[in-house]
Formats: sequence, C-alpha cells, structure tokens
Amino acid sequence: MIATTASPELKPDSVGNSVIPHARQISLSQVIKRLFRMAVLLLAARLLGVELFGTYALLLTVVEMAAIISGCGYIDFLTREIAKRPDSAWNLSVKATQVRLAYLLPVVGIALLVLKGLRFPASLILNAALLSIALIPRVVCESAQGVIKGLQRFSLLPWTEFVQGGIVLAAASLLITYGFGVRGIIAAEILGATGGAVVAVLGISRSLNFRSSEDRSFREVMRSTLVFNIYPFIVNVYDRVDVVLLSKLAGNIATGIYSLPYRAFATLQIVPYSLMTALLPVFSYNSADQDSREICSRAMKFLYITALLVVLITLTLAKPAVLYILGQSYTGCILTMKILVWAAIPGFLNYALNTLLLSAHKENFFLWTAGLCTVFNLSANLLLIPRFSFLAAAAVTVLTELLLFSQNLYLINRLLGRSVLPKDWARITLRFVAAVGGFMLLRHWIPEALAGSLATVAFAAFAVPIPGHETLPTFRRLMGNHRGR
Repeated sequence: MIATTASPELKPDSVGNSVIPHARQISLSQVIKRLFRMAVLLLAARLLGVELFGTYALLLTVVEMAAIISGCGYIDFLTREIAKRPDSAWNLSVKATQVRLAYLLPVVGIALLVLKGLRFPASLILNAALLSIALIPRVVCESAQGVIKGLQRFSLLPWTEFVQGGIVLAAASLLITYGFGVRGIIAAEILGATGGAVVAVLGISRSLNFRSSEDRSFREVMRSTLVFNIYPFIVNVYDRVDVVLLSKLAGNIATGIYSLPYRAFATLQIVPYSLMTALLPVFSYNSADQDSREICSRAMKFLYITALLVVLITLTLAKPAVLYILGQSYTGCILTMKILVWAAIPGFLNYALNTLLLSAHKENFFLWTAGLCTVFNLSANLLLIPRFSFLAAAAVTVLTELLLFSQNLYLINRLLGRSVLPKDWARITLRFVAAVGGFMLLRHWIPEALAGSLATVAFAAFAVPIPGHETLPTFRRLMGNHRGR
C-alpha cells in the first residue's frame, strides 16, 4: 500500500467551517447505531420473554462494562491527539490498540470471576465469556473510529455503524427464529463487530501516513492513556452496575423491565455525543479558550432545549408506546421511563462540560467526580433496590447525573475561570415549568396524550430556535461566529 501524507485541509483550525456537517455525520452514525441496537433489544424482548430477556440484558451489560473499562475512552484520546498531529495517526492508533488488547484479557477474566463470586449460574458465565469474543474486533473498530474522528473523515462513521448493526439484526433475527435463543444473539454480536471492524479499517487506511515522524512507545502510550482506563472503570461502576444489582437483588424480571428504558435513555445520548464530538477537535486545538467556552454555552442551550423536549414527549407517549410495542407484561417500563427521562437534562449538559474539560487536558479531575458519583450511586442502589426494585434504580440514576453536573459546574468555574451555562437558561426553564404545569392541569380534563401534546407544542413554539429570529437564532447561526477560524 502506498503511503500518503496528511492533507493540509485536515488542520483542526479549519473545522469551524464544517462543525454542522460533521455533527450531522456523527449524529447519523449514532442514530443508525442506536436504532439497530434498540431493534435488536425489542426483538429479543418480544421473542425471549421478560425473564430470559433480563438474562440477555445482564450479559450485555457485563460485557459492555468490560469493553469500556479496557479503554473505550481511547477513542477520545485518539481524536484529541490526532487532531493536533494528523501525521501520528498510524503509529498512535496501532499502539493504542495494542495497549487496549493487553488490558482486555485480565478485565474480562475479572468480570467472569465477579459473576462467579456473586453465584450466578455457570451457563450465564459461559455465555458472558462467549459474548466477550466480540470485544476483540470491537477494539480494532473503535481505534479506527478514533482515527476517523481525529482526521475528520466523519462520513465513514455511518457506513461502519450500518454494516455492524445490519449484520447483528439480520443474524439475530434468523438465529432466534431457528431456536438458538441467547446463544444466537451472541453469535450475531460477534459477526457484527467483525464486520464493523473490517469496514472501519479499510475506510480509513487510505488516509493514513504509514511513515509517521512520531513514534511513541508502548509504555508511553500506556502511561498517557491510563486515566482513560481508570475513569471509565469508575463511571461504569455507577453507570451500569445497577443492572447487576437488580439482577441479584430483585431478579431477572426486574432487570428486563429496567433495561429497556435504560437503553432508551442511552439512545438519547446521540444528540450530545454527536454535537460535542464534532466540537472536540475545535476545543482541543484552541485549548478551551474564551471563544470555545462561548461556543460551549451556545451548544448547551441547544442541548438543554432538546432534553426538555424529550422529557415532555416521554411524559406524553410512554404509556401508549410501551403497551403497543411490548404489551402488558412490560407495564412496569412506563413509570420507569417517566422517572429515568429526567436524567437526560443534566446528562446532556454533562456531555458538553466534560468535553470542555477534556479539551483543556483536565481529564484527571474526572476521577474525583466519577469517584464521588460511584460512592453515592452504589450506596443508594444497595439501600433502595431491595425495597423499590427497578424504580429505585431509575431514581438513583437521575440523582447521580445531577450530582455529576454540580461537580462539573464547580470545576469549570474553578479551573477555567468562569461558569459555563446554557445561554438564556433562566428564560427557557421558566417556559418549561409553565408547560409542565399546564400538562399536569390539562390531563385532569382531557386525555393525557392530548394534554402532553399541547404542552409540548406550546413549549416548542416559545423555546425552539426560529430561523431569522434575532432573540432565538438557530444553532447554525450561533456556530457561524466560529467560521473562518
């Protein structure tokens, strides 16, 4: 293969001209990824039943925890470093992949030992080990995605997710239909991860400079990325361990009921993930300067309005959607969704603040914020799950996101010299409170779905940006101040 050099147009200081197109590509890739994931989950929920689906949800959670702890955050590390030095992409991505694979085996081994220590059935432990095989191609795929983002070749991302998700859905549908059950889904996950890795690697290989002027050692990369292992480990303890605790303390049925709303909540992260991933190279190149903080505030306004709309829509449609799609056996999901959706508000804003801190090389502080959240989350879940089951897990998730948000606000103010909040947040909040109040009153006289629809439309009319309006400019116009940098 002929080596090529990085093109001048890949310089991060020109990314301001294409933040919106980049955000669209990232958003599209995440929509594809999450929709395929939700389709597989809904398929499994319908065909396997609540209890067996709860088993699959537990397996998926354990293996995903292992994936993230082994270094899922390396994607952001590669994005940040390659955005600054595009010529280092090949060497750095290879070394990061090697480091992560070196972590993978002991991480998976520890996860399996924990399951055994908690006295889960041997069949479940074996299935977890089989599903862990999918992590090998996943590591390769995610390293390639880090390079794709660092070089700003975002158009490759949707194709990678489409191939991976399409293979999983098609294979899972076929194998479950033929009676392979959970093992069939495991095989589908391995095939999908492999397909995604092939597409990502082949897609980015033509843009790499294989004769990099920078040659970082294995030890140096391991040392530089250590925080990207420790921080995800802490985050995963409070972010996903509630599923494990539910399975152990309340049973697989409670796990199945909680997992679907939680996965739906995870799907909502498409919005902040897409926008802030597109902005990370900009913030990194400018070292989170005054201009970056102003852009972050404007981005947070967009995220804040979006999260509030999601809350109103969920309050309106949770009941009819669950009953129509899943049936009466999943009625517990309704209230769980209505509680869990409130975590989207601080969760969306945390994405923005964490991205700003990451671009300023303040990721070490993530360990402290995540550590405090972990202590709170574990303590609250252990105390409340035995009594309130999946509803407790949902409420604790909301409170944990609020705790993280308060810490992020403090750190931004202390480390960067000023607070960063959503632009016009007070006015938006007042209008949202009025919309919720109207919904609560109207549902006593008219159907709840109609009351919620009217409240959502009213809030959207007053809060959503309107093209050409001076007081409510579109997000594209807000980002226009950064163009030409």
